[in-house]
Amino acid sequence: MSREEHSRPQWLAQSLLVSLLIVGCSAAKPPAPLPPPPLPPLERVTSFDVSLPKGKQLPPVAGRVQAYKIRKGDTLLDVARDAGLGYQELQDANPTVDQWVPAPGAEVAVPTRWIVPRSQYRGLVINVPEMRLYMFPRKTRAGQRIAVRTWAVSIGLADTQSPLGRFTVRAKDKNPTWGVPDSIYAEMDEPRRVVLPGPDNPLGEYRLRLSEGLYAIHGTNIPWSIGRETTHGCIRLYPEDLEVLYPLVPVGTPAEFIYEPVKLGELEGGVYVEVHSDRYHRIRDMQKYAAKLVKDAGLSSRVDAARLRQAVEAQSGVPVDITRADASPLPLADATAMRAHAHAR
Repeated sequence: MSREEHSRPQWLAQSLLVSLLIVGCSAAKPPAPLPPPPLPPLERVTSFDVSLPKGKQLPPVAGRVQAYKIRKGDTLLDVARDAGLGYQELQDANPTVDQWVPAPGAEVAVPTRWIVPRSQYRGLVINVPEMRLYMFPRKTRAGQRIAVRTWAVSIGLADTQSPLGRFTVRAKDKNPTWGVPDSIYAEMDEPRRVVLPGPDNPLGEYRLRLSEGLYAIHGTNIPWSIGRETTHGCIRLYPEDLEVLYPLVPVGTPAEFIYEPVKLGELEGGVYVEVHSDRYHRIRDMQKYAAKLVKDAGLSSRVDAARLRQAVEAQSGVPVDITRADASPLPLADATAMRAHAHAR
């Protein structure tokens, strides 16, 4: 046998081995992708630092939007309370998610970001359609950097609306006794003229009486009512939130109830809009109302009209950037002054 014939079987074996290795490599599965990093823990955002607007400046955007992955057994009401939100705030930001049985693993937006509402920026400010209370220092000035506290609330029903205007806190009660008004007495399943402190008292453990009639800011024995139209005009808070608010509010504190379903704000030179439902149907056309706000603020040239219309249509309650792509940002000095959102606690 020649040397060439002798080496041929060895060459064939080596070729077969190489072929098998190549086939094996090509058939190997790529490594599985790494799972996404876990979301950070849900934070209850109830305070932030802002600089108050000066002159024609828009109010600042404060806080931040969080994300939360639904776990088995969660409801949107649970998630809302954990985040310090009212039910409707979370539902509006996630309109396709079932409030009672959200799908486990679904990721929801948690809208702990707000445009500070236009107001006198002093004391307690309740934006009724937003169903949210903001607490400012009792004395403030334009351009001042301040700490703001904020909490979700419930408001009056359409037939028993929460009042609008400026009031003061005239009295405070711990473990209040509820003297039932005639209008509510007539609707009670088991009518009582007086409800003593305890778990059956709808006022909860604290009450701040206002200078207007029988209206008050109080707690509740039904926490899942927060973020809804449920009262006869009073303002309700989660029990744990009113426990924090109560000692911070002395008698004589100013209170302002406003109606701003559409809020405009600025963030680092961009224009933002936050839109809520017109709870009491006070506005004939929300699109025209929003467009007029933009025009009156002198922002028509900086705002993308299509984005504005989409935000008004969605009414998500989340601040949305509506700045035109070709719009010039604010001058640096003004933009720096408007970075009031930077620190949320």
